[in-house]
Amino acid sequence: MTFESQSLLYFNRSMKSTTFLREDRDNFNTVGLDHLYWELFDSSDSFGSGFKYMERDPVLILDDIVKEHYHYRPKILLGYTSKAVADSLGLPSISPYRVGKGIMLRVTNASARMFLVENLIIRGVKRIAVSDDNVEFDTDNFLYKPKLYIR
Repeated sequence: MTFESQSLLYFNRSMKSTTFLREDRDNFNTVGLDHLYWELFDSSDSFGSGFKYMERDPVLILDDIVKEHYHYRPKILLGYTSKAVADSLGLPSISPYRVGKGIMLRVTNASARMFLVENLIIRGVKRIAVSDDNVEFDTDNFLYKPKLYIR
């Protein structure tokens, strides 16, 4: 099976997460962020794309959660995706990841998923998807209606 023919579901299970490490923060671009750094949200094929193309709202929401809950360390699976990566993942053309408005996090613990969903709702996020391994959210409320998806 080639990389291009893999489905998004299969790719989610084998995708490497980018884990936030506080000691690495000084080595990366932190403009406008208190705790996170922009390289966590890069497309896998272009370094610095998270800072260039990612919308500020979802990143600032996640940064605010880390600021308030210092123990939380997000594992980012997907942030901004370039056209080549999005096409290989099979993302639709109106996907929030293509325009940098969505974030997919790897959260395998049920209480950690509940913690994250609760904090996203407190901060006004209205589009959240929850599955056994992932929590996705986006701030693209113009294309889709606000919903909570349970997969």
